[in-house]
Amino acid sequence: MGLKYNDFAIRGIDVSEFNGAINWSKVQGHFAAIRVGHGRVIDKRFTANWAGAKGKVDRLAYWYMDYYSHKDKSTSAYGISDKDWGRVQAEKCWSALKNDPEGMVFLDIEKSSYGPALSTVQPRVLAIAQSFFDHYDKFSGKLNGIYCSLSMCTYFNEALRKRPLWVAWYNEAQNIDSVKKAVAARGWLGKCLIWQYASDGDVNDDGKADGTSLGMAYGFLDLNGWLGTNAEYQQLFGKKAEVELYKVKILIYNLLVRNGPGLTYNRLRRADYPGEYSIYEERDGYGRISQTLSEWISLDPAYVKKLGAAAVELTDAEKLARLWAAHPELH
Repeated sequence: MGLKYNDFAIRGIDVSEFNGAINWSKVQGHFAAIRVGHGRVIDKRFTANWAGAKGKVDRLAYWYMDYYSHKDKSTSAYGISDKDWGRVQAEKCWSALKNDPEGMVFLDIEKSSYGPALSTVQPRVLAIAQSFFDHYDKFSGKLNGIYCSLSMCTYFNEALRKRPLWVAWYNEAQNIDSVKKAVAARGWLGKCLIWQYASDGDVNDDGKADGTSLGMAYGFLDLNGWLGTNAEYQQLFGKKAEVELYKVKILIYNLLVRNGPGLTYNRLRRADYPGEYSIYEERDGYGRISQTLSEWISLDPAYVKKLGAAAVELTDAEKLARLWAAHPELH
């Protein structure tokens, strides 16, 4: 059995124009990495995606680094120096985000079908990347990160290896700890924050692509797990992720979802039966089933069955806070 999307207490997707029109009300997860563009081109669906995701999930951005067009005589970028080509891309990316910035930008560095093998142009790639960050860090006031495959972690110089990392490694036999160890073993010096573990959109590990059920136009979808702590998540987004306490299975047909934790609150609808829900908060015998909305169900054992706790890397303070919130009788 491989990984499931919900095995990660904090999880997210990444999208571009290739996912088609997205129904963001159906997207599940804590964050979405949204492609801004590449070279001097803005992604065709960036504007719609950036606006549509706002308030639905926490947003961060990525820019696909063009390391080849300025060497191609058939393009208008031909003749631009490596350093200036990095600056041009940083300026283009910032122009799209400056009026509504969120999260950080990851520079996507990978082999392009339009460019030469990365192994043959390493000095060029590193010069463009460093120039991009020299400018974009100043624009955003943040230390921005790199997206690359695990095998590329040894490709970068020391300065670039100190940056936050979003690593792609399609190996579902791994886990959070083993991915961190593999990254560190390859000399990465910064925090490894995100692991892109699959691109098939199979959230349940049942062999079927589930992208359409998560709002995509197509089944395929890149799936990611957050490798950092919730405190590190808060540093990035200014708020902690709503972390799942555990899941429950609905045992009766007519269990009501209410807009607060108790019988006096308004009825919203019936809970799905049979169905499963994540519980994000407990209060007065009720559990909140939404990360963002006030939607609650009774946790009476006659109505629901507790399925188990999600794994998450928490600090001691976060563990104490969770215990305190779940047991008001201790106050």
